[in-house]
Amino acid sequence: MYEMCAGVERHGGALVWHVMAKNTATTLCGTRLDRQVDGVNAQRAGHCSTCMALFGKLMTAPPVAGAPAATDH
Repeated sequence: MYEMCAGVERHGGALVWHVMAKNTATTLCGTRLDRQVDGVNAQRAGHCSTCMALFGKLMTAPPVAGAPAATDH
């Protein structure tokens, strides 16, 4: 599973929404989110283009055989 987390952009320091796998401290683009972000500012933040592109690739990739999401329950 993935979640959206607000943090600074890798280059430039602008506040953006990153994609992060649950139970990790690093976003898909490789940014480590260490500090809390003000909720009001996060509401206006854009999206990290690198995270969004990588997330799109993950969601359109064929399932990996043997992965939990690829098995029938």
